[in-house]
Amino acid sequence: MAAGAPLALRAIKEVGTAVETVGIKEGFALLRSGELPGYIRMLESEHAAEGPRAFAEKSDPRWRCR
Repeated sequence: MAAGAPLALRAIKEVGTAVETVGIKEGFALLRSGELPGYIRMLESEHAAEGPRAFAEKSDPRWRCR
């Protein structure tokens, strides 16, 4: 996990905290609601493309937090 994308790690913490007390349907609704700024930031960042790109190219990802 330490080598993971910093924005993704922050989003995981935010999402985990937000959904730990709700059911599956409510959790997915919360993800789609736009109420989790860290999650939205991660989805809109370069990280969302960098991870799959690096995997496809069999190279190390370069996390830039943008």
